[in-house]
Amino acid sequence: MSNRRGQTMVLAYVAVFVITVLGGSLLNHSLTSTRHNDIDQLYSETFYLTEGGVEDASAKFAQAIANFQVDANTVRYPAVGSLVTTFASGGTASSVITEAEPAPRTIVDPDDTAVFVKNYEIVTTAQHPLNANISVTLHQVVGRRIIYTFQHAVFYDADLEWLPGPNMTLSGRVHSNSDMYLGTHNILTVDSEYLRAVGSIYNRRKDSTQDMNGSVQILKAGSSPATYPVMSIDSSSPTWFADSQTTWSGTVKSGVHGVVKRSVPVVGSTQPGGYYDTNADVKVVNGTLTKGGVTLMDGSNPACNTDTTYCVPPGTITTVTTMKNNRENAYVRMTNIDIGRLGGGTYGGKTYPSQMPANGLVYATRDDAPSGQQPGVRLVNGSEVKRAGGLTVVSNDPVYVQGNYNTVSKKPCAVIGDAMNLLSNNWNDANSASSLSSRPATGTTINAAFIAGINTTTTGQYNGGLENYPRLHEKWDGQTLTIQGSFVSLWNSQIGTGPWSYGGMQYTAPIRNWAWDTSFGSGTNLPPFTPWSVEMDRGAWWRQ
Repeated sequence: MSNRRGQTMVLAYVAVFVITVLGGSLLNHSLTSTRHNDIDQLYSETFYLTEGGVEDASAKFAQAIANFQVDANTVRYPAVGSLVTTFASGGTASSVITEAEPAPRTIVDPDDTAVFVKNYEIVTTAQHPLNANISVTLHQVVGRRIIYTFQHAVFYDADLEWLPGPNMTLSGRVHSNSDMYLGTHNILTVDSEYLRAVGSIYNRRKDSTQDMNGSVQILKAGSSPATYPVMSIDSSSPTWFADSQTTWSGTVKSGVHGVVKRSVPVVGSTQPGGYYDTNADVKVVNGTLTKGGVTLMDGSNPACNTDTTYCVPPGTITTVTTMKNNRENAYVRMTNIDIGRLGGGTYGGKTYPSQMPANGLVYATRDDAPSGQQPGVRLVNGSEVKRAGGLTVVSNDPVYVQGNYNTVSKKPCAVIGDAMNLLSNNWNDANSASSLSSRPATGTTINAAFIAGINTTTTGQYNGGLENYPRLHEKWDGQTLTIQGSFVSLWNSQIGTGPWSYGGMQYTAPIRNWAWDTSFGSGTNLPPFTPWSVEMDRGAWWRQ
């Protein structure tokens, strides 16, 4: 009996020993597995931080190129050090971008857009904010794609609204970095195989639910003869993704089709001290004209009687305060720039040399407008631009173009400003504060690309849309406004903020004969200092 009891005790001790050993082993395995899982989790979190750093570095690089802060074909960005991305979690990532090929290439996209491409490699490393020993390094190849803004008939960084009342047709590429709203009370014809929005495309108004009972017809890509299916679906349709491609064969694409946002210059590039001011050869500041840093004299100065080397014909630059802008309900302290006289010639028996900018860039600004007035810059007598390579005029103020512009021996020209105002050949400042009927317009032609600010549409307040991108101030009934160029909007107006309104004291609509200047298409015959849009196309990636 005692023997059996002893055996039982031995077996019990053995069982306890085995359980203890196995339990310890299992516990150790469990703790080891937990530690491995924790480490895997930390690496996974760090991987996502690194991916975020890659995205941030790519966006910063595109913005730097778009805003002229770095050479578009730079070898390395930044030139020294690294780009640092700080996350809300407290973690950071550092990135260096280097060229992956020595020179840019020109390719032509399927829609015939000339694109200037160069590959870069982004190397990004991030550490986990809770464990500095956990780090991940990723390599990402990106294709830096430069597309000049004027290679589009229309390029908007914000929402593009296009809602003309009368019939309207426009050719050329149309792009919005945001949403697009299309509609009309008659027929709007988009004669282009490129209609793109990074966001959504709607067949309605943005400012209200008011129905527009006209037809929007868009060219079907590759159709022969050309066909223009009517827009009967938009991004609000559950079948938009597929049906839009079936209907227009690739002409119409939105964010769901992979349209990506392009980085573009910000308004700071037009401000005093910004890119355009810094690079301009000719400047007009508060009515004072300089070229290459040398002040030029008006031809009425006695010093110009014997030597006109540093002179311009009398009246080339004048300052007036005789125009009232009824949209802004303010008179304008205006710098008038006589484009014809700036190009030199014989006036009053004296011959003046051309004072056109050597690099094709004029910058004009004023900061002396008294309270109650607005600053402005007006281009007059510009039917012929006497510079072979064309001319770009930039201001941080609202710009006014009066009369025909660049119609004789057409050159590549651009006008860039806070807001774009067009005045017909019949304009007279003396009638600007009188009734609209005293301001009848006559047919006017302008050959130039525009970049200008717009206002933001709010509920019940339309910003005027693309059809009113050029701000008019006359009674245009039955008269034709011909524009061949490009309509680009990259910022909101900072000065010309008056609300759009039709009729009254402001304006009535012209017959719009507008078209994209096809000579801009190749990207080689562009106005001086044409800005570009930049997109990054992600390619191969690997983990180090």
